[in-house]
Amino acid sequence: VSSMTSFDVMTPAEGFRLKGDEKLSFVSELFDRIAPTYDLLNLFISLGQTTLWRIFAYTFVLKRFLPAKGGAILDVGCGSGWSAWYLERVYRREGLAVEGMDCSEKMLEVARKQVPRCTFAHGDVCKLRYADGSFNVVTTVYTLRNFPELRSALKEMVRVTKGGGAVVILDAFPPQHAWMQSILKLWLEGVMPYIAGLLAEKKAYKYLAESIQNTVPSAKVALMLEELGCEDVRVTEYTFGGRRRRTNTS
Repeated sequence: VSSMTSFDVMTPAEGFRLKGDEKLSFVSELFDRIAPTYDLLNLFISLGQTTLWRIFAYTFVLKRFLPAKGGAILDVGCGSGWSAWYLERVYRREGLAVEGMDCSEKMLEVARKQVPRCTFAHGDVCKLRYADGSFNVVTTVYTLRNFPELRSALKEMVRVTKGGGAVVILDAFPPQHAWMQSILKLWLEGVMPYIAGLLAEKKAYKYLAESIQNTVPSAKVALMLEELGCEDVRVTEYTFGGRRRRTNTS
């Protein structure tokens, strides 16, 4: 008989409000369950926009912060490895190291199969195992709402970034305009979970809908980064609240 997990007994709203190790356990179980179909569903549900946003963000930032030879990139919350695959393929150069890190073992299994040339590690963003200044660029995509504790996670990401490097955060935030909020709510609550439920666990996508609509505003995230010593913090908006944030560390 399989044991019940926090994901089984909690509602999506309760799971979103968790902190610390309880949040880490909830999110890990959630992504373990949807790992096999995550990429396909994510592409369909976002109408392909998540891929475009990632390409826009990486194109704008990475050429400036990666050396001509060598260099290291860390993708936090790498999931199935799409970003690692793209970064390794497009920015392939002598000695470039791309590493992905995630809390979901099942997601990492998918990533290792899809991107065998990159390194993937299991871990907690609030307790990164890397030394200070290990990476030229640290990226994270659609993950902030899943972190056990946001400030601690940002602090760790900044810590492992080299001086003069960049932290690149791409995420979905609640839009500011009421009409866009209404459209987003209809899509996330009225459409997305039912489409996702055809191929994956509906509850997982109800959590994603809950978390996207209630995540920390982008301005507050930018302020946290500045308080952590980052310089030249920029926010660029895309459709329906998607934002790219570039941070130069001191």
